[in-house]
Amino acid sequence: MKHAPLTEADYQRLSTTLQRFARLQCMNLEKLDGFFTALLCGPEAIKPTECLPLILGDAFDDEQAFRSEKDLEKFVALLMGHWLDIAHTLQQGAEFQPWLDADEQGVVHGNDWAEGFVEGMQLQQDDWNLLFDDAEHAGALEAIMALAFERHPDPEMRPYIDNSDSNQREQWLAAISPAVQEIHQFFAAIRAQMEADLEQDALDPEH
Repeated sequence: MKHAPLTEADYQRLSTTLQRFARLQCMNLEKLDGFFTALLCGPEAIKPTECLPLILGDAFDDEQAFRSEKDLEKFVALLMGHWLDIAHTLQQGAEFQPWLDADEQGVVHGNDWAEGFVEGMQLQQDDWNLLFDDAEHAGALEAIMALAFERHPDPEMRPYIDNSDSNQREQWLAAISPAVQEIHQFFAAIRAQMEADLEQDALDPEH
């Protein structure tokens, strides 16, 4: 099926809807982008519709959040469109570009994106430990983890904070794209091996 990416207007509508629920702990578009990216990179894709409570926060249980069932359906369609945009990029091996918003001063921080990515990882933490324990590829997580925990209230959870400056931040932000591609390839290889093993077991049930 031909991929039809969301338009700029679609993304504006999606971002506006998410911002409308910000007071209800809803993800913003930057955090959503990181969250979806983790789910699509990881060991097993989780359907975005299964994650609506995490995405919408308290708005999920608010019957007044959407004016009608149709408005909710439109919102879910936009979520799915963004999900498919990321999935298409990863599947095609195209250069991944994270959605990173600038603050009022025009500075890009990347914390929301990284925090969203980590939240996605936590849904399958045991499987993500395969990457943490891999000496060759674990480094792909370094920049993401640094940004994700930079604002953590516990100083012990901010191991990179003393080295955090504008130059270091630029390096972390620049590292996101290649890191995502490496992480996706890492788990894709594991999934391929698992599928091959299952096929072999089916051919040789006594093995």
